[in-house]
Amino acid sequence: MLRRAVALTAGAVLVWTGGAVALAPVAHAGTVTPTVHCSLPAGQGEATGPQQMSVDLSPAVVDPGGKVHAKVTLGPSPATSGLSLSDVPTTPSIDFAMSGGATGTVTVTGPQINLDIPSGKPIEIPPYEGDFIIPASAKGPISFTPVRNLTRTKVLGSTYETPCDVISGGGSIGTVTAEGTAGLPATLTAPTTAVRPSTAVALTGSLWTAGATPVPSLCAADGGGCDTGKFVSGTLAISSSGELTGSAVLAAAGAVADGSYLVKVGDGTKEATAPLTVKAYVPGGPRTIALSRPGAPLGSVIKVTGSNYFQDRWINTVALDASGATLDDTAVYVKSTADGTFSADFTVSDPAIAAIQVDEGNDPATVLTTPFAVTDASATLSAGAAKVKPGGTITLSGGDWPTGTTPAAALCAADGSACDSARISGSTLRINADGTLAGTVTVAGSTPRAVYALKVTAGGEQALTPLTVAPTFVVLTPSAGPKGTAVTVLGQGFAKVATVSIVGLRADGSQTSDPVRTKVVGLDGAFSQTFTVNATDTVAIRVREVLVNPRTETAAFTVQDGTVPAGPSFALSPSEGPLGTVVQVTGRGFAPVATVSVTGRTADGKQTSDSYVTRVIGLDGTFALNFTVRDQGTRAIRACEVLVNGKIVQQSFTLS
Repeated sequence: MLRRAVALTAGAVLVWTGGAVALAPVAHAGTVTPTVHCSLPAGQGEATGPQQMSVDLSPAVVDPGGKVHAKVTLGPSPATSGLSLSDVPTTPSIDFAMSGGATGTVTVTGPQINLDIPSGKPIEIPPYEGDFIIPASAKGPISFTPVRNLTRTKVLGSTYETPCDVISGGGSIGTVTAEGTAGLPATLTAPTTAVRPSTAVALTGSLWTAGATPVPSLCAADGGGCDTGKFVSGTLAISSSGELTGSAVLAAAGAVADGSYLVKVGDGTKEATAPLTVKAYVPGGPRTIALSRPGAPLGSVIKVTGSNYFQDRWINTVALDASGATLDDTAVYVKSTADGTFSADFTVSDPAIAAIQVDEGNDPATVLTTPFAVTDASATLSAGAAKVKPGGTITLSGGDWPTGTTPAAALCAADGSACDSARISGSTLRINADGTLAGTVTVAGSTPRAVYALKVTAGGEQALTPLTVAPTFVVLTPSAGPKGTAVTVLGQGFAKVATVSIVGLRADGSQTSDPVRTKVVGLDGAFSQTFTVNATDTVAIRVREVLVNPRTETAAFTVQDGTVPAGPSFALSPSEGPLGTVVQVTGRGFAPVATVSVTGRTADGKQTSDSYVTRVIGLDGTFALNFTVRDQGTRAIRACEVLVNGKIVQQSFTLS
């Protein structure tokens, strides 16, 4: 993409509508020499003068709605080129007005050719050929009179049009007679409201040729100047029953000006038109820009977004240093969309970056600047419970990671050496736009029991966190607290349906005075149970299977000074809104791996008709979910643990 717009001088634009001196007339060809008036592009003025036009039409008799073939030879045009150029892509076309057995305008477009253009001399365009379709309602002799030439040239990456209108001295160049029947005419329906350039225009119709290929073009309001290049892609198709469906995507705003047009579709046998109004997006307010994060380490890729820009314009994004000087090597260029927005991926590649600047098409009046800081904070990594079974999955989190990079995980020895990515069999890790790390990793099922270091790398950053891999283990939440703390004991890898006993241990390994708790293990080998620590000499909590293996696992617990941690709680965001509001419900202090059910409640505590939502609580006792309020009687939202401790918390919700 170009950094700066190319300035195109008037003399560099090629303009012509003429061709080689006419050859000997083809049999039955009609010839006229009208006066034409040409409007030159890029501010080069106008030109008027005579131009010879010879056209041969065939066949002489055609069905109504049928195809006519035209061979066109044009004499020199009054418009010429200001420069000598080579291999210029050129597409000629001519419009004919019909009279007699049909009315309206048809267009003959020749194929694109490459021409060598001499400066200030007549342009020689070889004779060209093309087809057009007469109306299905045509009947009897139809006379064709040239009304305009239109030449499209591609110069320096842009397409320029030179129309030359017949202003006097014209006349018919031939007659075709419409006889017979060609079936009913096709129909075409286009949007009745204005459409934007660069957008898909939905088109429908019926009575088309089954299985044929539809080709859309955009024509002037009078039906002339039709150009298939004004549509850059599409999904139009004709079914076996002759139904036309799909859409055609308009070219960018620079190629399709605002105005009233006809959209024409032809399938090689039939043709139909429909009115179409094109109007580009116009900003409704001041331009704005935003960064996905205000600072990031080197190597990060951040999002720079903006709104209220003119559509299909080049948006230049570049970094500035502390003095305001441009760091050219950081520049990124994207085009604004049809709704006036843009989104650019910007790489933090220079430690001197102090701000990010955006402009529209290099216009100084559109410059916006926002501060940005290159951070040097080290990436962080946490594995939550830091215990997992071979073949098990564990959730990871962290911060200050370089955005736009892909994280990879490996399992290392406890000291961080001998890292092996093969011991990680799966990963969903990702780095969010704010530099946070999220996702899971799955430890290979063949991983031996041991204490490891889990390493994550991304974009030159790396971090390690301890991870214990064991077929059986216990996790305490919390693992420290004052006397009276209710600890959620989570176990995995125990015998299915076995009973486990849970006790506190002193430093010498003896059992504390706290009462024993028991729990039946689930079919997945896991359990969750609450154990209250009242004995101040507790240093660990032990879990032992009863009357089975018996397997034993312990986890350290630290008795601290202070008050007992607060019970379960949750928050609503927002806490008020109309029917249909989606409320984010977040909770903490619940039993890890338990299931929580969230419901709507009426003023008297009854459950509303709102659909309930369930979620499995994380190892850290937290959860987050979305709850939609649809019942007019909802006055509160309640969260309740299912089949564990039965903790219930509730928050008010106000319908507005």
